[in-house]
Amino acid sequence: MRIETKAELKRVLEIEEKVYGKKWYYCLPAYLTEQQILYRHALLLRKAEYTTNNRKLSRYWYLIRLLRIQTRYGISIPLNVLDEGFEIVHLGSVIINANAKVGKYARLHPGVCIGANHDKAPHIGDYVYIGPGAKIFGDITLASHIQVGANAVVTKSCDMENVILAGVPAKVVGGGE
Repeated sequence: MRIETKAELKRVLEIEEKVYGKKWYYCLPAYLTEQQILYRHALLLRKAEYTTNNRKLSRYWYLIRLLRIQTRYGISIPLNVLDEGFEIVHLGSVIINANAKVGKYARLHPGVCIGANHDKAPHIGDYVYIGPGAKIFGDITLASHIQVGANAVVTKSCDMENVILAGVPAKVVGGGE
């Protein structure tokens, strides 16, 4: 998703606020809760996307702040990869390739890796749950409303909605109604 206008930025930030709850208020960084840190990350990611897409001078400030929080907490999410309403549930390693595309309202747990294979990265639909430690890589497409189980390794496309993928390699183990 590319945030091009201020109105679009405001709309996306309101959605992110609803996802994480109004958890941000000023306090010393040592006293921030896990959800406040994750909301701050989402806020910085969206503002960095907006300022970078519009070539604003303030983009450097937002990019430095974003890089700092991502480095501190083991998060590697490039700009313009996640669509609106994403949620990282807990602090921990989340790695997404710059060529990947993740749809609306994705829920990501720690240990998730969405990577490329020969520069071809996954395209993931809307309302997808990706469990702790799940790995998704290669030139694949996942439909909307899919749940990827903990520690699953997804290497093949799945075009069925409302299914559960689990195992190594991942297979449909439930849902499909």
